[in-house]
Formats: sequence, structure tokens, C-alpha cells
Amino acid sequence: MAKPKAQASVPNRHIYTRASYLYQAANYLARLPERQDDTGQPAAAAAAATAAPGDEQHSTSRKRDAQGRRAAQNISRRMVSDLRAVSLKGQVRQSPAMKRSMCKFCDTVLIEGRNCHSVIENESKGARKPWADVLVIRCSTCGNSKRFPVSARRQQRKHLRQRSPHSSNTAEQAEAGDLTPNS
Repeated sequence: MAKPKAQASVPNRHIYTRASYLYQAANYLARLPERQDDTGQPAAAAAAATAAPGDEQHSTSRKRDAQGRRAAQNISRRMVSDLRAVSLKGQVRQSPAMKRSMCKFCDTVLIEGRNCHSVIENESKGARKPWADVLVIRCSTCGNSKRFPVSARRQQRKHLRQRSPHSSNTAEQAEAGDLTPNS
């Protein structure tokens, strides 16, 4: 008697799990808000409003908050870098949504309004072609931009496309000897 087959699982599950963890941790660290006081205002803004000109305690608090945010951003960028390294070494694909949410030049997690800005451009003649819309996401950290077509259908992968009927007919005719070579 043969052994029953085990249920098929995802190959390289541990790589996908590690990549998912790194992505979630980088997102969490990148989205850390400024520390807020009881009034709901950011702590740095509240301290600046209530600070006396000679008050050094509030200035050191603001410096510590800024250093903490910078450290979290740096750790987030390191995690995105590790995520890329893991997926390249394990030869696994990242999802398009994951790739779009990271800057490939500076490894920053892109958050709209905080460290990136997006604009829809149409550089056709007077914007007359509605299918030529392009979403441009510009990273504020490094200044590079990513461009994605909007409302354009994606082309199927090569092995899924049908062969054109013209090319297959000529191949069949050549095999049958119907075509004469031009000399």
C-alpha cells in the first residue's frame, strides 16, 4: 500500500512568512505617529506653545522625539532592505501592491502625504488621450518617482497569449509546401 499524499502546501513558506513579517514591521515603524499629549496635539507642537524662552527641558524632549522618529525610520528602511534581500535570495516574487508601497531607490515605505506625493499626469497632446493617464508617485526622501499606467489593461504574460493566426497559417502552409520561396 502506498502512503497517502500529504496536502500540497506553499513551497518556500518560511521565506514568504519572513518577508511578510519584515514588510509588516517596516510598515509599523514607518507609520509611528508623533507622540501626542492629552489635548491630541503632537507633543512637539504643544511643548513649543507652552515653552518659555529659557526652558531647556522642552527642547531636549523635542530632540529626543525627533531622534526616536529618525531611528524608527532607519530601522524601517533596514527592514525593507532585508525584505528585498530575502526575496531575491529565495527567488520569490513580491506582490505588486508590496512593490508599489516601497521606494526601490532609498528603501523607504511610501506613505501618501508623509513621505511621498502622487499625481496623475497625462502628457499626450493636450491630454486628449484618456488612456494615456499615468500615476506618478514621487518619494520625498530621495526625490525619485515611480510611474504606473492608469486604466490601461495589462498585457498577458507571453506564454498565456494566443499566437496570431497569420503567423501560424504561414507555418502550416510552409510545412504543406504551399508557399514558394522568392528567388
